[in-house]
Amino acid sequence: MEGSEREVRDDCDILIENEWIKAVGRDLSVPKTEGTIVVVDGENCIITPGFVNGHHHMWQHLLRGITVDWSLFGYCCHLRAVYGSLYEPDDVYCANYAAALSLLNNGVTTVLDHSHIMNSPAHADAAVKGLKDAAIRGTFCYGFYQNPKVPGDLSSMKADMFDHTARINDARRVCQEHFSDNDAKSSLLTFGIALDEPPMQSREQNIRGLEIARTLGARITTVHTSVVSPGGPQAEVVEQFDDAKVMGPDLVFSHGGWMTDSEMAAVQSSGAGIVGTPDTELQMGMGYPVVWKAADLGCRTCLGLDITSNQGNDFIAQMRLALQTQRAREYAHTVHREVGRKAADVLRMATLGGAEVMQMESLIGSITPGKKADLVIFRCDDIDTVPVTDPIGTVVFHASPKNIDTVIVDGKIVKQNGQLIGVDWPSLRRDVLSRSRRLRGEAAKVDMEKPESEFRSIFEQAMQA
Repeated sequence: MEGSEREVRDDCDILIENEWIKAVGRDLSVPKTEGTIVVVDGENCIITPGFVNGHHHMWQHLLRGITVDWSLFGYCCHLRAVYGSLYEPDDVYCANYAAALSLLNNGVTTVLDHSHIMNSPAHADAAVKGLKDAAIRGTFCYGFYQNPKVPGDLSSMKADMFDHTARINDARRVCQEHFSDNDAKSSLLTFGIALDEPPMQSREQNIRGLEIARTLGARITTVHTSVVSPGGPQAEVVEQFDDAKVMGPDLVFSHGGWMTDSEMAAVQSSGAGIVGTPDTELQMGMGYPVVWKAADLGCRTCLGLDITSNQGNDFIAQMRLALQTQRAREYAHTVHREVGRKAADVLRMATLGGAEVMQMESLIGSITPGKKADLVIFRCDDIDTVPVTDPIGTVVFHASPKNIDTVIVDGKIVKQNGQLIGVDWPSLRRDVLSRSRRLRGEAAKVDMEKPESEFRSIFEQAMQA
């Protein structure tokens, strides 16, 4: 897709110079230069912009598959109240590094990492280093959320010296030390803030958290939104922000299944974004993905992967699930030849839509001269993709990660011939396996009666609010 996000061009060349797309067109001439020229053969290929993942908790990569049969309640009790307390800094580095590489392998070139594993300054440093070492584009959002000092015991947070005030001070340090240049145009990774969970905070605390994030220099501030409801729309943090007149384009709201119409209107008018994560939202009772309704109302919308402790990092699968779920809701009892929601709509949501949510549409999201060279090359000459009658339809409905031959981020090839470049996978695999085994073993020793009781009370309060 080039220029206009729905435009498909055949037999095209793409000229990249350093990190920038310089030209797109047929039969481009090879520039005369004294430097190295790399030619990538794109015959029988489809090239798309890199996918933009607007919501991901990357630290959970070591716990792949643990939550596949859990509800949101079970996830909060176990993942957040137990596993989140067991991570050491080296675990965070390994998880973030491996997760970022997995995203690149799946064609995701930009990510918003909602990182609520900040148990110490060392945890924060490790999280940032993992992302930077993997060389993925994105925004690291420092999480204010406090995990229990003792796994499974929420009351132990009171004795934790690394409390909310300490986290704010550490977030300021992280921004100064690791993100001296917080401009997405010149820095591959930028700094943001992930706020505390709204149902567990007062209105004043939620508003104050956003004000603090902005004073810290966050490029993006993200927050979970409207994930628990008695079954219908229920105003929450968006209404709080709107009433306080603090809404803005730097806000990214994830989920939002139970947002009210007035809240969506506030998101639209402020330029803020909404991220849908179909797999977890459908599984964990968060409501149907709201991104289609939000897009219809003019909101900036995109998709996210959320938790690798549940599903994998296949972004194509998320596109397909989001699209087909909405089609099922809208067209179950009508007679028509075509459905209104098109494959191109969801591919836009996965690319330029994500760029818009992350306030990066001038830099990424389409194959346009003057933008950063973040590209995914699908090889489409195998039994599963031939014939290609509709390139967009092939990407969304027929291609899979196995077809991703080449991935380019910031003009650099990070995956070629189906393999990540410069990655010692055997060593990384051993590290991931050993850390995962240790974490699961330690979690199995925790008595879950108390955290389940405490979270049940929190959920019941949120549903009755």
